[in-house]
Amino acid sequence: MLAEIISVGDELLTGISVNSNAAFIGEKLAGLGFDVHWITTVGDNEEDIINALGQAYNRASLVILTGGLGPTHDDITKKVVSQFFDSEMVFREEILKKIEKLFQKMGRKMSPPNRGQAEVPEKAEIIENGIGTAPGLAFKREGRTFFILPGVPAEMRRMMEKSILPILRKMGSGRITRSKILRTVGIPESDLYQLIKDFPDRFPEIKLSFLPQAPGVLVRMVVSGLSVEACEESLALGGDMIREKAVRFIYGEGNASLENVLANYLFDRKLTIGVAESCTGGLISHKLTNVAGSSGYFNRGIVAYSNEAKIEILRVPEEILLKHGAVSPETAVAMAEGVKRISETDIGLSTTGIAGPGGATPTKPVGLVFMGYADEKRSFSEKYLFGKDRMWNKERSAVYALNLVRRVLLGYV
Repeated sequence: MLAEIISVGDELLTGISVNSNAAFIGEKLAGLGFDVHWITTVGDNEEDIINALGQAYNRASLVILTGGLGPTHDDITKKVVSQFFDSEMVFREEILKKIEKLFQKMGRKMSPPNRGQAEVPEKAEIIENGIGTAPGLAFKREGRTFFILPGVPAEMRRMMEKSILPILRKMGSGRITRSKILRTVGIPESDLYQLIKDFPDRFPEIKLSFLPQAPGVLVRMVVSGLSVEACEESLALGGDMIREKAVRFIYGEGNASLENVLANYLFDRKLTIGVAESCTGGLISHKLTNVAGSSGYFNRGIVAYSNEAKIEILRVPEEILLKHGAVSPETAVAMAEGVKRISETDIGLSTTGIAGPGGATPTKPVGLVFMGYADEKRSFSEKYLFGKDRMWNKERSAVYALNLVRRVLLGYV
């Protein structure tokens, strides 16, 4: 069954808000076997919304629209939808009572504009909100189903889970769709493709996608079948093939984060770590402490940004900085050894580099980063050359530093 998602809101077009609603709905629909062929985004404009509804009506059997059901003057979706489905607006006292009860529960006085949210299209079925003031709407006509939901993500998600998905499970094609994501780091998309380029020939039933992100490339597999078991078996075999070819670069599946994966390794081995950061400015420490219980392995993080801080806090020998500079393999190693020593940890990790946009020299360009590693047995550094963007360089440096520790613990370095 063909499906379309319509997202309404000026903020989605201007970049103020990210369209997370469409991503959530798309994932849910795909999992139920619906073919989502279109995601349309329009602003709070009557003519544009009408056109979007008309297009969707002509090409999709299922349409889910979010946004524009609030109480303010720019929330016009309900009015436009009532026009599109040729439905008079009626005031529903029972909806008003639910809105009043919600405000009482929050200990707030209801504003006059919220009263208007009890006015709904007469032809619509009402979908209870539960945590917000805007009820959802459902229309059915000529074999097509339209769900109109609030744009507030928490409200939309709850209504999808509680009300919409149970209906859609009965509407589905009978085919099951399942997906699996493998997360990689440290390998470009083109190189990863080269490793597993024969995958489509071996698994023609699986749709394979490469999704580059700042931390690394996601490999997404999607398969459809008549049973969950058949889909899961196919994905397991496909995943085994990819792991066989690219195991060094795969750190997790699904929503796993690199910091959580690394935390498990540190916990299991009862290892502690200290971090000395220059170009990453505390980002590695931030990631490591995102994990609950991180005090069990993380001792301290030091942002030694200046040469003076490197000398005074980490005891980096001044002659190393004078001879090799702050951005050098020698300094990176000295920083890692220094933080390991003063924090009395099993592992010392460091970063020093040129995040940009300034600070480059003819021999040390923007994006040059050295990472230092030290433990009881050895100390060494690795060199990376990232891009021109400062934020991108900081993020990539932090991720690659964490991955360096992962690689050491797994015996890849």
